Amino acid sequence: MEITDALVTAITRELLKRLESGRIASSPATPVQENSGQKRVISETEIKRLCPASSGEGQTAQIGLKDIVTPLAEDYIAKMRITVQRS
Repeated sequence: MEITDALVTAITRELLKRLESGRIASSPATPVQENSGQKRVISETEIKRLCPASSGEGQTAQIGLKDIVTPLAEDYIAKMRITVQRS
């Protein structure tokens, strides 16, 4: 896939739209999702999406109190030294 100016513009617009709607956060502690007291299973893929390796080690992710983190996600969290905050 070729990266064009139009592609970069479309991605930037989508990110801005998601930031404005609150679907993603711009703070260092990235919430996984608004939790209404429900348990969620946090997979390795979701952690990688929130804390990509390209951003380096030592990132922070915020998850719900009842959320369950899969073993593969725990391995990635340990490898990338991600701080997980439960709220």
